[in-house]
Amino acid sequence: MRKGAFVIILGLLFGGCAAPQTYDLMPTPILYVDSSIDPFAHLSKEHKSPRSHVYYATNRIPEESLDKTYYSNGIAPDIRFGRATIRMGEPNLSWDKLEKSSLSARASEPIPVILEEVEEKASVSQADNPTDIDIPSELTEFFNLINAEMSTAVDKELMVYVHGTKVDFTNSTVLAAEVEHFGGRDFVSLAFAWPSHQNIFSYLLGIDVNRAQESSTALANILILLAKSTIAEKINILSYSAGGRVTSKALYELRSMYSQLNTTQLRDTFRIGTVVYAAADVEVDVFLERLGTTSELADQVVITLSDKDNALQAAKKYMGGTVRAGTSEAEDSETKYIAREGLGNVSIIDVSLGQQVRGFDIVGHHYWYRHPWMSSDIIFLMRTDLPPNRRGLQPTEHDSVWYLSSDYPRNVRDALKTELGSQW
Repeated sequence: MRKGAFVIILGLLFGGCAAPQTYDLMPTPILYVDSSIDPFAHLSKEHKSPRSHVYYATNRIPEESLDKTYYSNGIAPDIRFGRATIRMGEPNLSWDKLEKSSLSARASEPIPVILEEVEEKASVSQADNPTDIDIPSELTEFFNLINAEMSTAVDKELMVYVHGTKVDFTNSTVLAAEVEHFGGRDFVSLAFAWPSHQNIFSYLLGIDVNRAQESSTALANILILLAKSTIAEKINILSYSAGGRVTSKALYELRSMYSQLNTTQLRDTFRIGTVVYAAADVEVDVFLERLGTTSELADQVVITLSDKDNALQAAKKYMGGTVRAGTSEAEDSETKYIAREGLGNVSIIDVSLGQQVRGFDIVGHHYWYRHPWMSSDIIFLMRTDLPPNRRGLQPTEHDSVWYLSSDYPRNVRDALKTELGSQW
């Protein structure tokens, strides 16, 4: 009985990185609620559609099945690239209704987000060094698709989304599409779908922890290929939970592969803009060992923290007792490291600071996209790459720490109008 209850409790605590298997459009970011800001007004008629494209790269094994999982939990020896078609709403939903719902504080009814089609375009062996290989024609065609879409985008940047554990291939593409949608569909998105299982016990037992770490080389190779073959002015990385394990290790490996380059050469070569570690499930000591590398590669690094992240608290309790980088417990270690190493491009957003004045805390593990205040900062950040002082955030006594004050809704709207003017 005790063992069974323990398993059930762990399952509940680690609802963590997964959204439900039926996906609904995330709540409208506070940026748009009761405001005059319309991120879709500038879109051409062609782009005002409930359907959109998200690109993907995966080291999952392809799978044909009736429930359309497309890629299984198996680990592939190669990296597969393709394009996914995402539909927001039922087949008869009009763009006007989708737009209205996307800008409303409360949708009249949930908007389902559905992976409608997957087109695999190319694959390369993970054993190949992407620096040396000649790009196969099929992969060139894949990058041409990205470049064609990017050439018409307002923001000629690419967002790479790296998901957490307990999710499938569909989840990674759907969430990337939601972020791009609320970003005004102004940039191009690519989801990196590493082979996590859909149960938390694979993570608790270390299976998916190992898979996350072993997928880092695939992500590093993908970043090399994207820098080499796309016209993206910047490549931004949005990592979530266990995706922080994949990302921090991938960037550490990438730096090691190009140890002969100085910081300027690294940034010119890979054009990495903003790296976000949202609710990172990485042991803080490991995370800090790699943070300097991320700072050297990227224009900007953003770490989000919460004092009530149930999944990260459970990870500490049941998976080794080590503080996770995405919790407020890690803040002291992180601020000291940032100050000591002089990492002026690294900022921390403590979503729990200011809760007494606001009247609420920002809690849970999904807060970065489910809470309308925090999703606003992520959306604004992905769209603009602006530093925290220009995104409506408030400073603290620590140069690297920022928070969302009670005036945040007004501040972020004012910041957006100042920075983008009529572009949106």
